[in-house]
Amino acid sequence: MITIHSIEDMLNFYASLGGVRKDSINGFCYMFPRRNSKVRFWGDLHGFSVADADFTYPQNTIVRTQFSHRYIGVGLSEQGEIETYAQKNHSLHFGEGVNCFVFDSPVPFFMKISGGQRLRFRGLYFQEEFFTDNQIPLYDSFWRDAKNTINGSDLHAPELVSIYRRVEQCNMTGLGFDTWLKGIGLEAAGHLISLVQQLSQQQPVYLDNGEIHAVEQAKKIIETNLKHTPTILEICKKVGVNKNKLQEGFRLTEGKSVAEYTRTLRMKRALDLLENGTLSIAEVAETVGYHGISNFYAVFQRTFGSTPAAIQKMLGAK
Repeated sequence: MITIHSIEDMLNFYASLGGVRKDSINGFCYMFPRRNSKVRFWGDLHGFSVADADFTYPQNTIVRTQFSHRYIGVGLSEQGEIETYAQKNHSLHFGEGVNCFVFDSPVPFFMKISGGQRLRFRGLYFQEEFFTDNQIPLYDSFWRDAKNTINGSDLHAPELVSIYRRVEQCNMTGLGFDTWLKGIGLEAAGHLISLVQQLSQQQPVYLDNGEIHAVEQAKKIIETNLKHTPTILEICKKVGVNKNKLQEGFRLTEGKSVAEYTRTLRMKRALDLLENGTLSIAEVAETVGYHGISNFYAVFQRTFGSTPAAIQKMLGAK
């Protein structure tokens, strides 16, 4: 199993498969030994970027992706299929057409790709930083609404398909291209936000600055105290909001209750510790806040569809 925590890990993964990085017009690409196999990028991979891939995986591959930030990928697939899942019994299959993936929380997900399969796709990628850096005022329920409406969907999005083609065919270079691409990214983001709003049955919801600050404080308290997490009432007292308001803030920004968010972080940390391999499963359970190993096993298997021992074996199979 391959573990990817960041953009840099993803690029290192391409290199590990024999990809040689080369500069290309307005971007860069990885060229692979198999004839015509490549992955090409334009733009800022930490902001708005565009990709073109024509690649054959040499063997059956499972990739565990566990980014620390949120992002949306819109894929224009021409050939091949990828299976993604957080739980094996709740998988999504991305095949030909316009597909969308929304990564909206720290819970890890897995991608399963069959060896020998040719994947041909183009993609538009929106990292959370792109919205923040360009001061795009996303409403607070945007990520929840995006997850509920466009994630895993075969989209009708001709505007986004057109934007990819314009990038591919653009003959500008250098600063002119970079400036133009930023504008194209904003245009694409506008279409994406509009699509989410059109498909969502819920009205956009906003939190005030004090509520946003309280939710962020609460997240930090949970993240730094997984072994002995304060009760929700103790957290409320520390951040200065009542229980109902805190729960509402978590559901809007994370799509989860406080308890569900805590469980997600514990499972994420458990995967890291299992991959590291220096602690026993019982010690992992205690480190992430479970004081009974049977409870840890039950939550872990419910989350990932396999036992900690089975997942640890997969994580060790590089």
